[in-house]
Amino acid sequence: MFNENRYSYSSNSTFFDYEFESVGVKGFIKKVARFNELGTNVYNFGFGDLNENTGEITDTIISNNGDDEKILLTVAHIIYLFTSVYPKAAVVIQGTTASRTRRYQMGINKYWVQIDPIFEVFGLKDNKWEPFRNGVNYAAFLGRRKAPLLF
Repeated sequence: MFNENRYSYSSNSTFFDYEFESVGVKGFIKKVARFNELGTNVYNFGFGDLNENTGEITDTIISNNGDDEKILLTVAHIIYLFTSVYPKAAVVIQGTTASRTRRYQMGINKYWVQIDPIFEVFGLKDNKWEPFRNGVNYAAFLGRRKAPLLF
C-alpha cells in the first residue's frame, strides 16, 4: 500500500519513531514522524522537520520543497507499517493548522479506494467522532485497522 513514489525511511526498534529525507527544490530536508501513546492503544501521530542543531521536531514550518505528494505517501506508508506492527492501535492525526488538517483530509479523499478496505476512519466534528464522509470538514482524524474477515 502506498509503495509508489514514496521515500525510503528508517524506524527505531519500537516503530514509534521514523526518519526520511525530503528531496526537492530547497535541497535535502530531514523529516521525522513519531507516534506518542495517548492512552491504551491510542496514539497521536506527529510529523515535521528535524532541526539537526537542537534535535527538535518542528511541525509548524512550511518547507515548500516541491514534494508534498511524495511526503504524503511516505507518511501514509509509515502509518500502514505502524498499524501492521500494532494492529490494535488507533492513530489520531490533526494538523497544526486548519490548512494542514485540510491537506490530510484531501489525501484521505484522494486515496480512499486504497484506505477503505484496510482502515476504519473517523472524523472529529463538533467534538464527536463520526465515520469519515467525503465532503465534510473535520478537525482531526482517527484511523484503525479493520478487523480481519474470518471465514
